Amino acid sequence: MPLPLQTPVMIRRMHPRDVLDIYPVLNQGDGLMHILQPGEIVTDFAVTLSAEAAAIGMVIATGANAPRYAALVFALQASILPARRNSSIFDGAGVTVGGEINFATNLANREKTYTFGIKVVRK
Repeated sequence: MPLPLQTPVMIRRMHPRDVLDIYPVLNQGDGLMHILQPGEIVTDFAVTLSAEAAAIGMVIATGANAPRYAALVFALQASILPARRNSSIFDGAGVTVGGEINFATNLANREKTYTFGIKVVRK
């Protein structure tokens, strides 16, 4: 899944040795700009990283820090595997990779995707 050109990239940079907390927030209402309709709730979700993210050694935390959802906010942690942290791909401008949160709601046939980007750079 290549990162779409218009995807907002996390404003703060992630150093290869960081653990980055990511908090995508959904909005709810009856306007066109709202992701969820009034009364709609997230019933299930999955986080996936792009092939490019996996190739640089990015992982999403599991166990006690596994992705979670509550009150319109997803919470997840991304990090780079220790064996990949010294890669030269993070030098200079670094690299931007993507991920997706695919989620279903309580309304019939309502599956949605929230795409995010993360820039990893050693500075």
